[in-house]
Amino acid sequence: MVSVLSSRLYRELVNRAIHFFKISSYDADAGRYDIALFHLEQAAQLALKAYLLKTVGDFPKIHSLKELIEVCEDECLEKLANEKWYIIDILEDAYIGGRYFIRKYAFREYEESKKFIEEMFRCIGISSI
Repeated sequence: MVSVLSSRLYRELVNRAIHFFKISSYDADAGRYDIALFHLEQAAQLALKAYLLKTVGDFPKIHSLKELIEVCEDECLEKLANEKWYIIDILEDAYIGGRYFIRKYAFREYEESKKFIEEMFRCIGISSI
């Protein structure tokens, strides 16, 4: 029964991650890059937690993308994080800033972050974006 519940939760986390990824483009089209980046960060968080649920059976109740990527212990993710560490910083800043502060971002930050999320999804086997 736990595996059925875990499987349902996994699918729901993946669906939500994809949803956040897709709606980020509406925010970007409206020039709301702060909210678009917040949605990309949420997509990343949910996707990583889904991956951990699938591979480990559970996920930690943390919100830091850096920490989640470390816990995943996945070569592809680690390589991506090492190459694009600055994107993780932007996304983590958008997560905090989007909720509590006024932050301004540009199209370039959104586009690079979107590419990072697409690569991250590929690393952990999420498609349909």
